[in-house]
Amino acid sequence: MALKSLFLIRHGHTEWHATGGVAGSSDIALSAEGREAVRQLSATLTSAVSAPQAWYCSPMLRTRQSSALLRECWQSGRAEPGADASTAMTLPEQTPDARLVELDFGDWEGMTWAEVHEQHGDIMKAWAEDWVNRAPPGGERFSEQADRCRHWLADASEALADIESAAAVVVCHGGTIRALMCECLGWSLDRAMNFRIDPASLTHLQYSVSDDRWLARGINARRLP
Repeated sequence: MALKSLFLIRHGHTEWHATGGVAGSSDIALSAEGREAVRQLSATLTSAVSAPQAWYCSPMLRTRQSSALLRECWQSGRAEPGADASTAMTLPEQTPDARLVELDFGDWEGMTWAEVHEQHGDIMKAWAEDWVNRAPPGGERFSEQADRCRHWLADASEALADIESAAAVVVCHGGTIRALMCECLGWSLDRAMNFRIDPASLTHLQYSVSDDRWLARGINARRLP
């Protein structure tokens, strides 16, 4: 396996974030808060990875906007205040992939979680009891999202097979990052909600050749110490 590092970035806060809107497959833009949070995250990302060999992105609007902001900060050499413009570098072309999209919440898309609780309480309770294998009405199961992510990871690893110790930046969603962590770390899918993945956060997974396994180098990082 030539792919040795995954830098998984969740998009920033969206325009629905403050109201608790359900936005899985809904194409929602970043809020002003989300844009600023992504700009701040750029310093953490550029300090964590020197030169990625691949850059992937979910095709959703909020991830494309987050990705564009990160790339702009990186290429301008202004990822950190006072940085020298000579530090700017050419990034690999961005590759969109629909398998990286968030879980589809079906009929609940566009509602708030409070409304889902009020109007679909019994259905939501049943879903919450086995969210890995049950889907919201008209939506998809988390196990299906995990299958998408597993196939993406296999194809990305194959595409980078000729590059030694390749690092890939992946701008995506909270559920996508959870699914990839379970796949890489060998966790059962029901452990996916055991950790936080905040908006505008960075999770770093690194493959250890000596141990022949993926290791979590950082989870949910937002700012450098």
